[in-house]
Amino acid sequence: MTPWMRKSGSRAAAAIAMAGGLALLLTPAAAQPPRPPTIVTLCAPCHGVKGDGGDVEKPNLAGQKSIYLRLQLLAFRSGKRKHPQMRSVVRNLNDREIDQLVVYYSTLVP
Repeated sequence: MTPWMRKSGSRAAAAIAMAGGLALLLTPAAAQPPRPPTIVTLCAPCHGVKGDGGDVEKPNLAGQKSIYLRLQLLAFRSGKRKHPQMRSVVRNLNDREIDQLVVYYSTLVP
């Protein structure tokens, strides 16, 4: 075996070991459901803590794309998207609170 092959082989082995270690680090976090932020109490009566609203008027939020959730919340807050109940819930939310909701609901498993 040439020195180059040994070096290349050790790089490949290191890459495989690193990928395996990374998978071990990510698995426990992915297996645990995210902890709901306090602000989720505003959404829970209709959409549920787990984001499983259940009907057309109360859609599921769990696993929705984060960009979609954020854009919809911003549209409700500004009044661009019309829905009286949603407008009253989100009109006083700041950007940080909206981000907390987006991160929480988008990371839930549907």
